[in-house]
Amino acid sequence: MVINSGERKPEVITLSNGIRVVFDVDKGHPTAAVGALVASGSRFEDEHTRGLSHFMEHILFKGTEHRSSLEISSAIENVGGELNAFTDTQYTMFYMRVPAIHTSLALDVLSDILLHPLFDPAAIELERRVIEQEIYSFEDSPDDVVTDELLKGVYGSDPVASNPLGTVESVRSFRRSDFVDYFHRHFVAPDIVLSLAGDVDVETSARFLEDSFGRLAKGPGRAEWGIPVRAAVCRETERPTEQVYMAMALPGFAQYSKQGSILNLVSSIFGGNMSSRLFQRAREKEALVYSIGSFPMSFSNTGLLGVSAESSPENASRVQQVIREEIENMRQDKISMAELQHAKETVLGGFLLSLESFFRRMHRNASELYMRDRIRTVADVTEQVNSITLGEALGVIDDVFDTSQLAVSIVHGPEKL
Repeated sequence: MVINSGERKPEVITLSNGIRVVFDVDKGHPTAAVGALVASGSRFEDEHTRGLSHFMEHILFKGTEHRSSLEISSAIENVGGELNAFTDTQYTMFYMRVPAIHTSLALDVLSDILLHPLFDPAAIELERRVIEQEIYSFEDSPDDVVTDELLKGVYGSDPVASNPLGTVESVRSFRRSDFVDYFHRHFVAPDIVLSLAGDVDVETSARFLEDSFGRLAKGPGRAEWGIPVRAAVCRETERPTEQVYMAMALPGFAQYSKQGSILNLVSSIFGGNMSSRLFQRAREKEALVYSIGSFPMSFSNTGLLGVSAESSPENASRVQQVIREEIENMRQDKISMAELQHAKETVLGGFLLSLESFFRRMHRNASELYMRDRIRTVADVTEQVNSITLGEALGVIDDVFDTSQLAVSIVHGPEKL
């Protein structure tokens, strides 16, 4: 696949306190996505702060010095926009999508919730009950639990395996002082990346952001994470479910590494879509499952190749056997040049389709700048993918596709499998 190299590259500016802002200007549609990526997430937590990053995400929407919770949401929703946030392992993202004429409003609301929170004790108590319900809902979802247990089995007590929701016990333990302390430690310069994509005015937005976020105090900077030790273990969890949920993991590679990019192509061949080897055998040929697939899971300095499947109890053993056999087939039978080329087209095509969304562009730009201090252009990504050789792919297969390194998590109903 050859991509037109005449693209406009995102522009990055740095505020006076070191906060970086990336502008991805596209006048093709009158909308905009704005976001703030903050160095806050489950990987920043310890046994005393499990779930605090996620709780903080919630509480920042519950009132500021200038707006109530209702005024925060209605300011954006009353102009047809949407606002939300999510907490991941390595960062928290706050974002808004609006008609382009309301970009200034979105930036004003975004700066208000991140710079002027109230941390009202009454709001904390109310939201505590909401998050408890979110945890209970998670525990009732077997497909969430099976992956959560897999990460715990692979990485043990390392924070990279921590559930961002925390536990009911940890959520109940937090007091207002915990939020204030955590806020002043993590919501500081320069470890915030601001990102705008769409029909935006760079000069006007940059001036506003300097006058708001540019005045934020500086913190100590993000600490380096240790490389967690991986283990190949098997965990079984019982839940009231009629189906059997399976999540497995082979070794993977760090985010944005060359080997990680190669594994992404290999995963596409193995189980990345409906034409993959795993899907074709387990669903199309043997009709054992409704859903099955593989997916790379990457962090800053480690990673996994995940495999997920869902089946009836009577098929569960056979599904596991098929997965193991297909892992061995990848190792023994290798892949062809034609399969690798199809995988390149698949990955690059999916990447190009993702660029239709200003939100995805905003998020991608922020996360790449945050994690690797530079943003890959379309040409960069295309060149990187096209340059991967069959020999490199076969080398990654030899390193990864080894059933002796396979970690397994299973969630099943009350009856023993």
